[in-house]
Amino acid sequence: MRIAYLISAHCDPIHLERLIRALNEQADFFIHIDAKADFSAFAHLAKIPEVHFLKERVHTLWGDITQVHYQKALLQACLDSGITFGRICTLSGLDYPLVSNAQLHDFFAAHPDREFIQGIDMSEQRSAVVRNYRIYRPQFFCSWLSDRTNSRVRILLRKLIYGLGIRKKLTFQIDGRSFPVFKGSDWWGITPQLGRYLLRQLDEYPEILRYFSTSFAPSELLWQSLVFNSPFAEKAMLFQGAYVSLASLTPLHYIYYEPVIKVLTEEDFPTLMASGKLFCRKTCTGISDTLMDQLDRHQKSYHISV
Repeated sequence: MRIAYLISAHCDPIHLERLIRALNEQADFFIHIDAKADFSAFAHLAKIPEVHFLKERVHTLWGDITQVHYQKALLQACLDSGITFGRICTLSGLDYPLVSNAQLHDFFAAHPDREFIQGIDMSEQRSAVVRNYRIYRPQFFCSWLSDRTNSRVRILLRKLIYGLGIRKKLTFQIDGRSFPVFKGSDWWGITPQLGRYLLRQLDEYPEILRYFSTSFAPSELLWQSLVFNSPFAEKAMLFQGAYVSLASLTPLHYIYYEPVIKVLTEEDFPTLMASGKLFCRKTCTGISDTLMDQLDRHQKSYHISV
């Protein structure tokens, strides 16, 4: 089975190369480099045959629909590549595997129909959890303004809309029918069959993107909302009960927030080994090197033991 990794990156080309080389076994890498980043720092990675950079680069803003745009482009590039994949996984350029490639392939082979994407029904959550998702976030961007200025204008607009008492419904429309919104994380591992279904939905129903374009963190909502309102829902991972954290909605990654995401070091090695996850984020060159060396040695020991 071949795995497609859809990777978003904007910094640390040294780490990105290490990540690719760690996973480069029966795998291909479809990579988006943020348009704000200097591509020349990453260009040498194109010499690796399994690396496929997106030519069209998106100027990405955090918590914005631009994140969905590059995710969609990565998924499209993967499915249009002509390569047969058994699994499609999303990663950031600051992730690292916790298990060997052999273990990764064994894991997915043991769950051929399982969709490793998790979601929680936002309509069942308390008001404090859904507050940000009920605020309209207008699409405003001027190329001649800085990101900071654009952000300030968007904040002013949404405060004005919220002050007028206008709230965003936690339901979206497809062909005149209403569906509940689900939340998850950006990091998942799905089958190509589900990937093709998701792209068809976006192509056939432009109202989906229109709704999520004014949502908070739409990349954590759109895909899950499509999955859990689809025939694939029973194969995905529904989180029931009260919202706990984004980490609890990330099925394959170990992530620790305190309250911002922690850069992992060697002191986290025992916790990572006990997590039962396949990947971790985030790891950075110059900070996480000793940890990644430990992970590499651990993965090699698996090959020896089998």
